[in-house]
Amino acid sequence: MGGLWSILGLVFKSILGVAGGRTASNAPAEYLTGSAGGQSCVCGIAGFGSDGQDIATTIKDRLADFSRYEFSSIPQNIIISADAVDPFLAIQDAQNLAWNAALRQNCTALLWGDVASDKSRLDLRFASKQVAFAPHALFLAQQYRFTLPLAEDFTQSIGLLLQTENLYRADDPVQRIERLSELAKSLENQQDRILNRDVIGECGDGIVFCFATAALALAENGHRGWCQLASDALEPMVASCFGIDKNVDRDGLARMIPVAGANSREPLLPDQIALLALYGHLLNWAALGSAASRVSMLAVEIWRLLYHRFEYVAGARVAKIICQLRLGEACCVCAREAQNPDLAAEALHHLRHALSDNDRKAYPVLYALTAYHLGDALIAHGELAGTGLLYDSILPFFQATLKVCSRTENLYLWGRAMFALATVQAMQGWDDGDVGILRTAKMNFIQAQQNLEQAGARSAARTAMGGQMRIDAQIAELLGRDGNAAPVKSQQQPVKA
Repeated sequence: MGGLWSILGLVFKSILGVAGGRTASNAPAEYLTGSAGGQSCVCGIAGFGSDGQDIATTIKDRLADFSRYEFSSIPQNIIISADAVDPFLAIQDAQNLAWNAALRQNCTALLWGDVASDKSRLDLRFASKQVAFAPHALFLAQQYRFTLPLAEDFTQSIGLLLQTENLYRADDPVQRIERLSELAKSLENQQDRILNRDVIGECGDGIVFCFATAALALAENGHRGWCQLASDALEPMVASCFGIDKNVDRDGLARMIPVAGANSREPLLPDQIALLALYGHLLNWAALGSAASRVSMLAVEIWRLLYHRFEYVAGARVAKIICQLRLGEACCVCAREAQNPDLAAEALHHLRHALSDNDRKAYPVLYALTAYHLGDALIAHGELAGTGLLYDSILPFFQATLKVCSRTENLYLWGRAMFALATVQAMQGWDDGDVGILRTAKMNFIQAQQNLEQAGARSAARTAMGGQMRIDAQIAELLGRDGNAAPVKSQQQPVKA
């Protein structure tokens, strides 16, 4: 009986965070604070071959201060096959193998890779739940290079990856906002170093890729303010990818990349694909808030190159869809800036093909993203080509996005789609003089605001609130408080979200 009470005592001590006669910090609270949805965060560290026997231990020691994560050694070396038809597909298979190894050991992430033959460099890869996330398929080949011996910048950079992974797994609005704030603070602490080429040369370009990956994660949750800085930091590597002078400015890069791509006879390598995809994603997000046409036009050229890389590759269906989706998105933004209806038509062409090639059941988020951007491209084309907006043709695409993607699992995308649906409905209600449609649009703006707030996108949520206020003014004008307004049409059946 005494043994039972001793065991219970140890259990209570472990729960309360009391150990060895001293009061520890609130261990359970710290553990749960760092987890997503109350789940533990465990990062596995795979073997690095015979040349990297001590690397796994060194990495584990370097990351020991991350109290929110447990680190576990995985006794397995992940090997990239040399027999695959396409090297990108070989990386894809290796990443899937790494993620399966992580799941078998109950890990939420896995670090794996190789040590250079001269032991001067560590080529690290990162596997997490995002490996199975279709919109991020082009990032599978991303490699983070760090100079050996590992320095403090390595620890901070891997910390960014872990924070990013934790953000993507957050399923609670309060927790998500906390993660966003912490990640933005970490980027702020490192922004000076990632623009210093001497630091990058000394520590390895892995610090830039980690920074850019974290910046993209923030953008996909409604905070795109870091995209411009991250894309600037990647540009010297993008230039080197095409044999262009690292010091060339963005205008020069936009002029030279199409020529360099057309003259290249060798297909883009996996690392180059990951670099250009990350750069292209950041440019797409940056273009939304930039008045400089060179940003969106450069994005168009990047995605054209990537699309041609996968256009005829067997087994790369998802990669091709992503390239067409992002190319259509970039063309749409560029079309609006340049007032070019031909670019808008090109956007429609790529997005329609991407949607028809997609499988909404297998890749729901990718399908939802494509439908959302196709609806946006139809608006841009109607405005620029002078054909007007065919509301009955546009609304179903935003409604499809809302139907396919989960409101709770895809907070920001769902909020954006609902905002777009409400915007189009507001335009239709005003054009038709229909108060019923305007009231439906107002309710959809309210739902969009709620989701955007839960996603942590407070700026977008305020914009949705502004949409509600504009609709109130329009309804008041149509109803004619002074009795002199134009007649209002009978209320139509509200459009369902």
